Amino acid sequence: MVVTVMEFQFKDKKSKTLFKDTSINQKSKEEMYFLDEMLSDNEVEVSSSLDLNSLEALVKNGNVVKKEKEPTKSEENKSITHNIDSSQLNRIESKQNAILEILESMPTPSMDKIILEESSKDDEEILKLNLELFNNRLIILSTDVKNNQIKNLLVTLESISDYLFSNSFNIFSRDNSPVKLALKEINIVGMGDATLNNYIDKTEKLLEKIDGFGKMQIFERSYSFANLLLEKRLLLNAITILNEVTGMYIVESMKRYSKNISKYTQLYGEEDTSKLYSQAKEFFSNLFSDKESKILPIFPNHKVAKDMDKEIARKFQNIEKTWRNRGDGGLFKRYTNITIRIRYIRNSVAHADMENSFKSIYKELKILNDDFYYLAIQKNILKK
Repeated sequence: MVVTVMEFQFKDKKSKTLFKDTSINQKSKEEMYFLDEMLSDNEVEVSSSLDLNSLEALVKNGNVVKKEKEPTKSEENKSITHNIDSSQLNRIESKQNAILEILESMPTPSMDKIILEESSKDDEEILKLNLELFNNRLIILSTDVKNNQIKNLLVTLESISDYLFSNSFNIFSRDNSPVKLALKEINIVGMGDATLNNYIDKTEKLLEKIDGFGKMQIFERSYSFANLLLEKRLLLNAITILNEVTGMYIVESMKRYSKNISKYTQLYGEEDTSKLYSQAKEFFSNLFSDKESKILPIFPNHKVAKDMDKEIARKFQNIEKTWRNRGDGGLFKRYTNITIRIRYIRNSVAHADMENSFKSIYKELKILNDDFYYLAIQKNILKK
């Protein structure tokens, strides 16, 4: 066994000088191998509750850190005696004790930030692995660590992962959002080696991005989450949200046309939101498809709204005419094609017998996503 003492890289320069020359020359370092298959184009299913000991069942040929056999107590003592004599250990212990006394009397840095000691080396490696996975696939693989501050962060990130994978985004708009909690907890775990600090910075930026989504209006918020899931190559989650967002944009746009439309759409949406979005897409597609346009009711079986569909249709047609006069007559037909194709891909991906490859579907979906962003957000083609 080779004994090493971790060399800190503090953000605070005063703290850095206190720990100067306290490390022993490192004989070796464990190399960290991340899940290459998961971080490449190939999809690997991983449960967020999977224990680290189960990694070998998922990834072969050295993609996971291989732990060495635990040495016996006698072997450990022999190795320590061989590498470090007692006088060295005494000097190190004395110096570290003196540093800790100084730190206790200082207002900064607080001791709760100095968390990565020799005994937490394994925790540090687990933290690195999890932060890398969270940044690339929004996954937390394990929360099984001894350090309470690291554990609290991983547990909170795991809850964020669960909400994202279940497409439950409303939680991120609340004051008690787990993202806000994670941003506080990651600030505590703010010191380590250069590699860990890099992972922490990336995770902090991702959390701030998600927190920003929570402050948006429902349509733009849903699209932003769908785009994030697509960026992380979570195809089924992304296409599910995009399929709903194409109808959501139509509904949110028509609600701005009059108070009556807004009021009634809101009431109908409370009954069955998904059905409303689906019927709005059918309504729009029938107006602007290649076939002869006809009005398909958004509010079927609602006598009080029998003239509302006609009013909405007139609004859409007048807006489309305005775009045509500007030289952009194909925008509405283009949006219709996007809604139809996204729905087709969603139904295809949701079945186990998907014929097309992941890469081909991802490539097409990325194009459709960009087109939707251009029409609905950049140009906002249904704006009155």
